[in-house]
Amino acid sequence: MALGEGRKMANTYKNREADAVICLLKRIYQGEDPRLLRKEANGFITDVDPKDISAAEQNLIDDGYSAQTVQQLLATFMLMGIPDEQSDNPRGRLGANHILQTVMVEHDLIRCFLADLHDVVGAIGRLNCLSSANSEFRKLAHITEHLNAMKEHIEREEDVIFPCLRKHGWMSSSLAVEGDHISITGEINNLVRLVISVDKVGFEQFRVGLTVITRCLSRIMLEHLFEEDEILYPVALGRIKDARVWAKMKAVCDEIGYCGVHL
Repeated sequence: MALGEGRKMANTYKNREADAVICLLKRIYQGEDPRLLRKEANGFITDVDPKDISAAEQNLIDDGYSAQTVQQLLATFMLMGIPDEQSDNPRGRLGANHILQTVMVEHDLIRCFLADLHDVVGAIGRLNCLSSANSEFRKLAHITEHLNAMKEHIEREEDVIFPCLRKHGWMSSSLAVEGDHISITGEINNLVRLVISVDKVGFEQFRVGLTVITRCLSRIMLEHLFEEDEILYPVALGRIKDARVWAKMKAVCDEIGYCGVHL
């Protein structure tokens, strides 16, 4: 989309609510008292709809704010509309069969696998040689298999959950985390290729490659999971009130399947 077209779209949907969002986002950026801003936001946030969010988003980008900055400002704004008792622990208000409950549990599993990966990489780094018959390598292969299965998790988010969030005005946030998915998938693929090549490359080359991939994957993945768990999904819960919407998402995700669960 050309810049001029973006301005035209923003102007088309611009109204009092969009203007109020734009003004408040700029004040958040300038560092005004968050308590005062939260009080003001609560006065009109329920009247804001996805078109207002999209218009405010495009307006700030046209004014020179980076897409990442706009995403962070919008997340802060939307969190202002969630009561403190809800924003502190979003899982506490989710049913056991809620799709986000499943998503966040998988996030916990990913963190566990990353911790195990860090440990086994440390153990391999203390060895003098390595082969596919080595116990540390077998553990590494097992962890890699689980991380590779997390692509199903990514598929469900991109094909089911994020499109729904975009319909409710969260274009930049969903696109940003999808960009993370590309990097995460790339590093997982690198890890898989390295593991497969263990008997074909020298130990030092394998060790260095494993260390670099692990550091990169852990950094991207942990930052990504934090953004989804602490910003994107709490905001989505605060904005999408219709239980039927979440139930429909879960039904489609059930058809795709879940990480490590294949009956």
